[in-house]
Amino acid sequence: MKTTPTQTKVYKSLLSKLAYPHRVSAIQTEDTHISWIFLAGPYAYKIKKQVKFGRVLDFSTLSLRRQYCYKEVELNRKLCKDMYLSVVRIITIADRNLKRVVIADSHTRTGNVIEYAVKMKHIASEYRMDRLLTAHRIKLENIGKIASILNNFHSRTPTNKEIQKYGQPKFLKYKVKENFQMLAKLRHPTPQAEDKLIKFINNNEYIFLTRIREKRIKDIHGDLYLKNIFIVKDRKYYLYDRVEFNDSLRYADVAEDVAHLSMDLEYHNREDLKLYLIRTYALRSRDHDLVKILDFLICYKAFMRAKVLLFQLTFESPNTRQHRLKEEADLLLAFGQKYLKDLE
Repeated sequence: MKTTPTQTKVYKSLLSKLAYPHRVSAIQTEDTHISWIFLAGPYAYKIKKQVKFGRVLDFSTLSLRRQYCYKEVELNRKLCKDMYLSVVRIITIADRNLKRVVIADSHTRTGNVIEYAVKMKHIASEYRMDRLLTAHRIKLENIGKIASILNNFHSRTPTNKEIQKYGQPKFLKYKVKENFQMLAKLRHPTPQAEDKLIKFINNNEYIFLTRIREKRIKDIHGDLYLKNIFIVKDRKYYLYDRVEFNDSLRYADVAEDVAHLSMDLEYHNREDLKLYLIRTYALRSRDHDLVKILDFLICYKAFMRAKVLLFQLTFESPNTRQHRLKEEADLLLAFGQKYLKDLE
């Protein structure tokens, strides 16, 4: 992906320790199709790339990037109070005869604002849930704790008539069709999958309407899988990186959060943890219809995750990371196909 001259300047500048308002011994970077993250000592700084993807995401102007930085902090503090710290300005300052790019961590520091970043507490990647799972450090107690956190969050997160309309069968069908339209542009189409998911919605319309009446369509996490959870020494749990750039992706049935995480646990060959999560969440939330739509949602989420990975692939040059993304996308497509067999 090509970057603008200003964002290229920001990226290169933040690779220098001189750009930071605190001591930094080393700087690491992480790169996605929509953001850069600079890991600098005790803090992480996330910058949104100047991109626009149709009606899904728009970070094309500095004003919009500022707006979504503040929204990201506001949304994520509900599940990660002490992880999301603030929004900081990135400014140019005069340094002898040069213009230097620095992070302004104080409102008193003046300069020309050229970018904004979300400032977060830097949590070591060893505490990320996918890595903990690989290291065999996830136990049933951890899954039970996550189920409780999720249930408490879902019981408090808001809903209203506007949000509830996103649970209507016609909107669910729109989401499915939109997902496969994009998927078809990236990979050979899978019409049977789309048809089966649409058929499930049509055949089970009463369940989805019941869930609207029960007010189970809420402002959820929206992107809950293993890589978006930190568990620090079995004491602190961070369910981070909620979708901030598009409300309609976050306004959904609470079952979507359970389905997404369940899908990822099974994808990582831990069906025991998946079943414990579902059972514990359903019991604590008294969500008796959850299991009736879970296979449908897991199937949908598998195809959705595959689409995201294939989309990321379009921005990668041929390298090890590209191969890994393709391999994971292929596995998720096969995973989704497997679940189609159980849908009626």
